[in-house]
Amino acid sequence: MHSLLRILVLWVLAITVASSCTKKLTKATVVYDNNFERDGQSRVSIFDSTGWDPSKIFQFNNSTVLGPLNNGVVFIDVKSMPEHNVLEVAYDLYIHDNWEGNKPTTNGVPDLFVVRYDGVAKFMTTFSNNPLYKQAYPDWFSQANNPPLSNSLDINLPGRCSLLKSAHGSSYYRMVQSFAHTNTDFQLSLSDALQPRGSSCEKSWSIDNVLITAYKYY
Repeated sequence: MHSLLRILVLWVLAITVASSCTKKLTKATVVYDNNFERDGQSRVSIFDSTGWDPSKIFQFNNSTVLGPLNNGVVFIDVKSMPEHNVLEVAYDLYIHDNWEGNKPTTNGVPDLFVVRYDGVAKFMTTFSNNPLYKQAYPDWFSQANNPPLSNSLDINLPGRCSLLKSAHGSSYYRMVQSFAHTNTDFQLSLSDALQPRGSSCEKSWSIDNVLITAYKYY
């Protein structure tokens, strides 16, 4: 009887081991990786108030970044991705100079930053480098009045233009979002509605280290 029980236990263990060896695990594939050092504006389109701009690359904080942008939009297109059901989008965001967050304006539009996936708005927020005005981030505008510089990873960066000589003229955020996605093509869109229009020396933004990863969860 003991021998029969031992055989049954060994049989169950063999099936368990065999199943675990063939079990499909999560597959991650990097589908876009750009630090703008080598590839420049690969698969990137930029539009501002003057139209298409093919030369938005500059040096900031000892790194090559994409920008600066003011009342502009960045499109990053990724095509022919492998089978997946989740995408993760990550990038460095630099908020330059005198962003004023939720400050009321005559037209009712604050210093907005908008993220779109495949043309659909997925996140809209405000940032503030100005101690007088609160910001929405890390929440949606207009759902929050958070302290200026909330969740910033570095506030000790020089400004780009109007606050060029300030040691606290720019702030840095690492933006990361994961979401369901199955299409083979994807477009990331980043844009702003900085107030007032044409204030590119007063306030602007740039991005770096864009990483888009496709995940297949079985």
